[in-house]
Amino acid sequence: MQKKSLIIVSAVSLAACTALALWTVTASFNESFYVAAALIIVFAIVPFFAYFEGRRIKTAEVVVLAMMISVAVIGRLIFSFVPEVKPMAAFVIVTGAAFGANAGFITGALAVFVSNFFLGQGLFTPFQMLGMGLVGFIAGIVFHRKSFSVSRWPVAIIGALSVLVVYGFIVDTCSVLIMVSDYTFASVSAVYAAGFWFN
Repeated sequence: MQKKSLIIVSAVSLAACTALALWTVTASFNESFYVAAALIIVFAIVPFFAYFEGRRIKTAEVVVLAMMISVAVIGRLIFSFVPEVKPMAAFVIVTGAAFGANAGFITGALAVFVSNFFLGQGLFTPFQMLGMGLVGFIAGIVFHRKSFSVSRWPVAIIGALSVLVVYGFIVDTCSVLIMVSDYTFASVSAVYAAGFWFN
């Protein structure tokens, strides 16, 4: 995809997100909040996929990314019966660090999407895709093509923080939109507090 086309796609996605956000704020019924949030996330993901689909990539890179997505999916499925043990994030972080931010985002988003076919798709799927995609994206920005030697501790610390803060916040926001009917500070903070320890 040419740079001009990518800019157009990004601008359209941004405009759609802005319009949906304004619609949510001005709507008089609470049911619109979740619909708008889910659509905003879908439009926010579009530029990442457009960029990845449009650039020239080698066959070997596609094969490696497909393998990393598969391993991440298998890691999530194997440990699905164990609460709070999800090695999928580790594979997403490693992919982002090794192949770049966009590869990390694609791996995270698709790993969630594919694994949810086995674990169950739901209203939470777009939120999980965006959250895990951003975990890989952050790893790519921080660690990809760095001249210094990266030890495992910085990767583990930044990876844990990105899962806790970014992924956790996005998925907990989905829980707020689904579970809370009366948006008060007490009800919203209770959902975030309950999700913090799980994250």
